[in-house]
Amino acid sequence: MQQRSPVQIAQLYGSVASALVGGVVAAYAVAESRVDDFSFSDDGLTSVVITPQWAGATAAVVATVGVALLHRWGRGGLASVFAAVGALVIALPAFVPVSASISVTLNAMGAGTFLAAAAYPTKSHRAAQIALALGVTATTLYFGAADLWRDRVARWSLTLPGDTYPVPSTVPVWILLAATLLVAGVALVARSGQETDDVDTRLVTLGVVLPLAFTALYAWLGSTSTSHGSWVTAVVIAVAVTVALAWRLPQHDARFILAGLAIGAVSISSISFSSDWTWAVPAVGAALALGVAVGWKRPMPQLGLGLLAVTALSGLLDAALTTVAYVFVLPLALGLAVASCMPVAVGAVASGSVLPFTLTLFSVSATFLDPVSQEFGWSTAPLEEHRPAAVTTPIPLTVLAATATIVVAMSTIHLKRVRTAVVT
Repeated sequence: MQQRSPVQIAQLYGSVASALVGGVVAAYAVAESRVDDFSFSDDGLTSVVITPQWAGATAAVVATVGVALLHRWGRGGLASVFAAVGALVIALPAFVPVSASISVTLNAMGAGTFLAAAAYPTKSHRAAQIALALGVTATTLYFGAADLWRDRVARWSLTLPGDTYPVPSTVPVWILLAATLLVAGVALVARSGQETDDVDTRLVTLGVVLPLAFTALYAWLGSTSTSHGSWVTAVVIAVAVTVALAWRLPQHDARFILAGLAIGAVSISSISFSSDWTWAVPAVGAALALGVAVGWKRPMPQLGLGLLAVTALSGLLDAALTTVAYVFVLPLALGLAVASCMPVAVGAVASGSVLPFTLTLFSVSATFLDPVSQEFGWSTAPLEEHRPAAVTTPIPLTVLAATATIVVAMSTIHLKRVRTAVVT
């Protein structure tokens, strides 16, 4: 048997490792940049640009534009430059004092640029696309597990006059350095196998319009002071816009965008772990790997989305059952849904993967529909230093809306498949 050259090995396995690491780093940076007092600000534009919604939308738009640029003019190691620049921007607060309010936008731009670089070698590479999508989505959904190995530094935007309250880098510099060497190196090696071609403007339009539309809906109808009716209206409009833009795409690309919408909806409940539940993290990883293995051999996207719907609906049940669903069922569903949808266009995998942190009507706004949360502008979850794995679930209305969103995504995927089959 002919042995593979080092370049071939790097292209075969390096792209998977690069995509996974790049997705994790980008998603972690966006989640970690969350300002602790964003719900207290009512200072016009400032109250929007310090929110998780703004961070996610900014990262998504930058990633979309970056992917399009690399897709069209990607030769000459431009992806490696993107990786280095993105990492440098994320690490900037480690070297220059940066306030929390400014760091949200700055960090998001770096994360989006880094994600674009990680996505570059995944063209027509199913395993790498799965790795990228799972790196982003799993990190976003299970970000609470980060509390097991780090003490989060508070990030405050409201400070005394003259006090900028500088914040640290969202990702440790040494991790950024290692990740940059991997992502940039793989992109540099993979560039010879990439061919520049025309950019699908439909994907670029979706990747830019959706984050901006979600941000407008958040500011208009879904902010932390929203009412039940306004929030439901925002969700309906967001889902309708996503379905309309996804419907214009090729079947496989549309399917993954809608899967990303469903994954975003399941973030209606959030999970956190204590040191006593460290074992749950490998359990999540094992369930995720099982889902990927099944989806790789026998793609079943509808089953994956169906399990996502069951997971979201479990928020109406007893807390213990909800925790079981989010620890064991959710990662299985996530791995199955993502693996079953690949391969797709690079722009689709990037835009679909970021939907969970781009559409924060479920993960952020819904938590403030509880009257107590609106009054204090904070989570109503009990503050305990040592507690088992726990899932924080908002009011039943939001759980039902999230479940309905997943059902709409499933139905649209089915209708799109039927329509495509009839046309062909």
